[in-house]
This record gives sequence, structure tokens and C-alpha cells, in this order.
Amino acid sequence: MPDINLSAYSVFVPPDPFEDHIGPIYYKLSGDTRAAGAVHCVLPTHAAHGNYSGGVHGGALLTFADYALCLVAGRAADGGTNSSFAVTVSIAAEFLDGARIGPPVEARGEPLQVTGRLAFARGSLTQEGRTVALWSGVCRHVARAKAMARKQENAPRQAAAAEQTVPAGFEPFATASAYSRHIGPLYVRPETEGVSVLQPTLPRMCNSGGALHGGYLMSFADSAITRAAALATGLAPSTVSFAAEFLSAGDTAAPLATRVEIPRRGKSIAFLRGLVEQDGRSLLSYSATMLLRPKG
Repeated sequence: MPDINLSAYSVFVPPDPFEDHIGPIYYKLSGDTRAAGAVHCVLPTHAAHGNYSGGVHGGALLTFADYALCLVAGRAADGGTNSSFAVTVSIAAEFLDGARIGPPVEARGEPLQVTGRLAFARGSLTQEGRTVALWSGVCRHVARAKAMARKQENAPRQAAAAEQTVPAGFEPFATASAYSRHIGPLYVRPETEGVSVLQPTLPRMCNSGGALHGGYLMSFADSAITRAAALATGLAPSTVSFAAEFLSAGDTAAPLATRVEIPRRGKSIAFLRGLVEQDGRSLLSYSATMLLRPKG
């Protein structure tokens, strides 16, 4: 495959703290943004994206899928002008193959429908010509000026946030993957069935609108389900499918918490679900299917 000339690509403006922290992520528009394939996104991969086996972490791929969804749906809604702000309502991803550290991961998509408030799109992630994942989702699009005004309204709550403490019973997740460590410290408490996970929030976890980034919320959930499946089964889990519904916006005024449930599992597969919460508010509902293999 030909090399990608990233000098011909752009990074998102205004800056997005979470995407910049795990990226940079690049995109290029060509032709009518309401047409399939008009948006091409590129994620150069590096060591901080690593999972336990040395491949690209599922949370990084979910973040990139969320980025692609918002670019494809958002630019279809505003005709490529960057005048609207796309907020993910729901997203689903199926992982078909692993991605390795080194080669870039690419994303292309297809806008399906744009209404007065919503935009629907689907697409894929590829690496070196291989399809790594399929994604589909729904975004709500609002005027960018309105989104930036809301960011200023929410700034006092975040600025006045108290120091975030970790409740008793939670221990540092010492064996977290490179990607999870890159995002920030995680704390874990085993439960009778499943596991609870907590993470203090930081400014780098936000999107350009000042709310916690959707990719960050899914990365947090993916780290939690991986830990829960490993503790419950003693095996090495990998995410096969992941679905999320975004219920409310989060901020950096308090930690995130989730309790992962495992309603059913077998010898080689497990089904998990949970809620990401902050200060008693439900931010994200998620479910996942995980493949289980012997460790090593």
C-alpha cells in the first residue's frame, strides 16, 4: 500500500484534549462530504496504544471509531464547514481482527441519513488493507457556537472541583495495559460477581467542547470489562463486540465509576454489561462480548 502523506491531512480544530493526548489523529476531506468515502481518517499507532499482547488496545480503536463517526456524520450535516459539533448518541463496533503497533490505522465511512438534529453513519477501520473493525452509530449535531458557549457555562463547576479521592477498598490497577496507564491511574475492587473500577478525571480526558470525551468513556469501560473478565475466568479476554449509549455529559469535577456485571459466560466467551457513572449520574450504558483464551 502507498505511504500516507500526513502533510496533506489536518488535525481537529479547535484542539481536542483527549484526541491530542492519545493521537494525534488526522483527517482529510475530499469531494462532497455527504458521499461515502469523502472523509479519510488516520491514526498513527505507537507504544502507548498497546494492550496486554502488544497489539492496539480496544479502547484506542473505539476512540478512533468514535472520531471517525463524528467526522463522517458531522461533516455530512454541515457540508464540510466544521460549523456543527457532533456528539455521539450511540455507537456499536465489531472487531474482526487485531491491529498491531507501528502501521497506521485508517477509517472511512458512509453517511446514511441526516435529519434536523441527528446524523447516522457507518464505516470501517483498516490496517495495511485488512479490515480490523466495523462501526456504526448516531450523532446529535448542534451549532459549534452553541457548544462552545455551553463549555463556558460549565467551566465554573470544573474549576471549583474538590480534590478527587479514592474510596476505601479500591486498589491501584498495577497490571494495567500501556494504553490504560497512558490515560491515567485506574483503581479496582473485586466484587462477588464482576468488578468495580474507578478513575479520577483529568482535563486531558475532555473533548473540544469541555465534556468528557466519548472515546475516553469507552476506553474506561473497555479497560473495566477486560479486568472483570480476566478476574472472573482466569483467562485472557479480548473484545469481540462493544455497544454504547451515551446518556449524559461528564466533566472533570468528580471521578468516574463503573461496576461490570457478567450475566453469562462459557468456556470461550463472556457477555458483560455496565454503567459508567459520575456523582450519581449515569453517563454511559455499555455491553460487550469477549472471547476468552488461555493466558500466554
